[in-house]
Parts: sequence; structure tokens; C-alpha cells
Amino acid sequence: MIAYRLLIIILSPLLIGHITWLAIKNRQLRYFLQRSGLSCHRLPRAALWFHCASVGEVITLMPLLHSLRRQQPEQAFVITTNTVTGARVVRNQDLPLLFHHYLPFDWRFGLRRFLRKNRPAALFVMETEIWPNLFALCHQRKVAVSIINARLSSKTLGAGRWIKSLLRNVLQNVDTIYARSEEDAEKYRALGAPAGHIETTGNLKLTTAMPPATDTDDKGRQNETDMKDRGLPLIQRDYVLLCSTHADEEKQIAAIWRQLRRPELLLIAPRHPERSGTIVRQLARLIPESRISMRSRNQTVDDNTDIFLLDSIGELGFYFQRAKLVIMGGSFVPVGGHNILEPAAHYRAIITGPYMENFHEELELMLENDAIIQLPSLDSLAETLPRLLNDDSERERLENNSRKLRHNIEDVLEAYTQVIETTLSANSMMEKRVSKADI
Repeated sequence: MIAYRLLIIILSPLLIGHITWLAIKNRQLRYFLQRSGLSCHRLPRAALWFHCASVGEVITLMPLLHSLRRQQPEQAFVITTNTVTGARVVRNQDLPLLFHHYLPFDWRFGLRRFLRKNRPAALFVMETEIWPNLFALCHQRKVAVSIINARLSSKTLGAGRWIKSLLRNVLQNVDTIYARSEEDAEKYRALGAPAGHIETTGNLKLTTAMPPATDTDDKGRQNETDMKDRGLPLIQRDYVLLCSTHADEEKQIAAIWRQLRRPELLLIAPRHPERSGTIVRQLARLIPESRISMRSRNQTVDDNTDIFLLDSIGELGFYFQRAKLVIMGGSFVPVGGHNILEPAAHYRAIITGPYMENFHEELELMLENDAIIQLPSLDSLAETLPRLLNDDSERERLENNSRKLRHNIEDVLEAYTQVIETTLSANSMMEKRVSKADI
């Protein structure tokens, strides 16, 4: 720790210069004052303090905060971030008693000032942020420190001896590490974190990707009412939903669909609706344009419609619920895929292609739970589509597995909620003991 503190002092001119440049770039004096530790705002006493590096961590945290708010309506939350973009996301949240502050850099003088002014109930650090001075000062002041959704890269495990020794010492000041997977838990053990302080709680990020389900009869009726209010056509026929498509996917999959001569409607929702003109021109080479309906033209769907183009923004969710089958676009061309947990939240049978790099964690989870079919290429679609559409039991199996998966993800959110409530209760009991001792 002494070597680390000396290094921070030596690097201070560079660090101050970097903070100054970012403050000027973003035109934020507040960023400079708070990150440098020169100024701290007074925040609510005994707030639950969450630290998120930037945007991604804030977004991952929000379902948990909403869950906690339902259980603790009067509890104040403080989120600290390192970045201006992270701060903007916090400020845009519609959550009462939520406050933002930039985390002072890991200088002891700035952190002391922050902790003197603000006496948080506990600190919960998201994912991988490990700050030696912050953790040491919290430990000295008896502020419980936990790492939630904890992950650790193989690169960190392969770091030099000095860095691993530093991290090992720092982790002694962490009360509990709630790992997102057993693999991450094992990495923390290998790094030297006390084994008794490590728990595998699950991946909180998945609670962000999984939106609310809407498969009950009441919600189904509400969905239809909302669709009517928005002027969306209520499709009475069975349909296959091809969603979030990119260039070339529409024409290639539509060509396969035409060869199959299926009775179902093909509903195409492009990722970028402004491409609708190009898409229609491509589709018109396969089928008569009179058999293509477009949402942007307020055209209806009837028995003569082969393809309905949902070329609008914010309306895709209404059509997941009644889809006979969902084909995820962005996965049959090399763009990295899209959020497969969204249709899974509606308990749909889902097919995806080989290109899912941007959602590999979600895909791995769904494959492990047998809740999705991944195809190696577009050629496989011609065989898989009729098999799935004709086999009700196979689709029901995929739908039921999506339902089980959703319950598992909800259990993760509940587990983290319980963890934080337990920490809050323990802190309240400790404060009462201290108060009695003072008397």
C-alpha cells in the first residue's frame, strides 16, 4: 500500500491534468471539483452508496435500485461515477431519493473529505472497480464494502507479482464479494480474497436485458387496448416475427419464406426503419408489392398479405406476445446480434443465427437452458422453420424453458435485493448499538 500511495503522489500532476482536460471538454466545473476531491456536496446521511464506473454499470444497477425502492420507499440512494456520461444516465432516472456525485479520485485527502461529509450506510461497488485507498478508508470508518456483480478478467490474474500482491491486500478490506458466476468467484479466490467472503449470486446484467413479461390474459387484453390506442393493426392470423433485421437479411430470409409457401404471415421489423423503401423494393422482386403492407403507410393486414413491414420505432414489443415464432435479425449477417432476452421475456420460441458476439453471455445462458435454437447459417433456416412451425410441442418446450429462465433471472434480482437489505439491517443494528454506547 505504501508503494501504491507513493505512486499516486508521483502521478498526481498527470492525473490532475487529465481531470482538468475532461472537465474542460465536458464544460463541467463540478466534475473537476468533485473528481479532484477539492469539493464535496453533502448527501443524505445513511444513504446506500453504489459506485459505477460509467454508463454500462449504471444501467445494470437500475433494476436492482427499483427493486430496493419497492422494499425501502424512504431509503436514499447515492450513485458515484467516474464519467460525465455515467452522471447523465443517473440524472435521467425517474427514481425518488436518488443522488449523484462524482467519485473523488483515489487520493486520501479527497476521499477523507467525502466520507467526513457523507456517512453512508454501506458501499456497493459494481463489477470490477477496485480502489485501494477508498476501500482502506471505508474499512477504517466501519463502512461495509461489497463488490456486487463481481467479475475479474484473466488478464488481471496474469498481472505482475506487485499488482496481484496489492490487489490481494486491498481485497482484505472488502466485506463480501458477490460474484456473477462461479468462474468469477474462483478467480477472486485465486487472487487471494478470503474464501469465506465470496458468494456466487448471479449476473445482474441479465436483469437489465430481460424486460417485463406480458403473457397473462389480463396483460394480453391490455396489450390489445394499447395497440388500438396507437392505431396499430391487430393481426388475427398466425405470424412469424423477423425482428431487428439489417441489410440483406430481409431479402434473403424472405426468399426462403417464399419457397416454403407457408400460410403464416411474415412480419419484418427492421432495426433501422428508415431503410423501409429499400426493403420494399427488394421484397417486390420476390412477391407482388400489393401483397406487402407497411406500418408507415397505415396499411392493414388481410388474408392476401404475405409480408407486413413494421417500419416504425418503439412498437416492436407489442408484436412479440402473439408471434408463433421469433427470428432474431442482426444474427445472420456479421453485426453481432441483438437482445434475445426481449422476446424470451414474452416466452416465445426463438431462432437466432451464428453472429451473436455482442450478446454472447445472453446466448450462452439461453443455450444452457435449452430456450433458443441457434443455426449455423441461413441455409439451415429452410429446414428448421417448417419443422418448428409444424411441431407445437417443440415450440411449447422452448417457450416453457424461456419461462423457467425468466424465473431464474428474477431469482437473481431477488437475491441481490436480499443481500443489500441484509447489509442495511446489519448497519442499522450497529448504529443503534453505537448510539446506546454513547448514552
